[in-house]
Amino acid sequence: MIIWLFIFILAFIIYAFFINKYWENKVKEKTRLIKDTEAQLIHMEKMASLGTLAAGIAHEINNPLSFLISNLETLEGHSRSINESASSGNQVNKALVDDLASLSHESLEGALRIKKIVQDLRTFSRRSETQKVPTDVNQILESTLSIVWNEIKYKIVVVKDYQAKTNIIADPTQLSQVFLNILINASQAIQEKGTITLSTYEDEQNIYIKFKDTGSGIPHDVLPKIFDPFFSTKKGTGLGLSVSYNIIKHHAGQIQVKSQVGAGTTFTVILPKLTETK
Repeated sequence: MIIWLFIFILAFIIYAFFINKYWENKVKEKTRLIKDTEAQLIHMEKMASLGTLAAGIAHEINNPLSFLISNLETLEGHSRSINESASSGNQVNKALVDDLASLSHESLEGALRIKKIVQDLRTFSRRSETQKVPTDVNQILESTLSIVWNEIKYKIVVVKDYQAKTNIIADPTQLSQVFLNILINASQAIQEKGTITLSTYEDEQNIYIKFKDTGSGIPHDVLPKIFDPFFSTKKGTGLGLSVSYNIIKHHAGQIQVKSQVGAGTTFTVILPKLTETK
């Protein structure tokens, strides 16, 4: 009897071991699937955000490119005139030389502006593994603002108050995505003219990045749902704030929201100092 009991207990232990292994593998498989799906959703939202900005960015690039091309065409004509004057022994026209200097300066400014826009766009759209490095949140804010500027410059005054000085360990590309989503939402909440105030400050533990707008505000019954996946009160995927929430969570931070209908909304991103999370 004791032998049969021992065999039964042994068989049960072996059975429990394999069952445990089976479910452990299932959990690992589901976890891996969730991470893969989340990565795909993040990339999809990035592409969707880029799609909404594509026309504006094209317009923003076209402006400096147009006068750059015009200036270069004029420079080419002036150069021919100077060469012809020099070859015929005539004194070079001072006004022509001054014009050349002015056109050259404007062309260089236009080229540098195009370079900056393209660099910011490439930084945002690059798909890569999370890479946390020492990051200046003020610089990320400025870079993100330059991307969205064409969308907001005609109706929004941007007020800046950057007081944070300490770098944090973060993924700059992912933070840029979070800031872009919040800025776009703030812009869309302002119907005609308004203000977005960007401020950063810090205490001993955290860095705070605050986005305050004078938009229409978020209704009380909607506020608890804004971070839910696929929830949206306007056209779009409804993933922007959900993805942003998860990015900040993976940085061991949090996003706080305060809003009043008719008075505007304030998003505060809180990130820990010098904390690297996987």
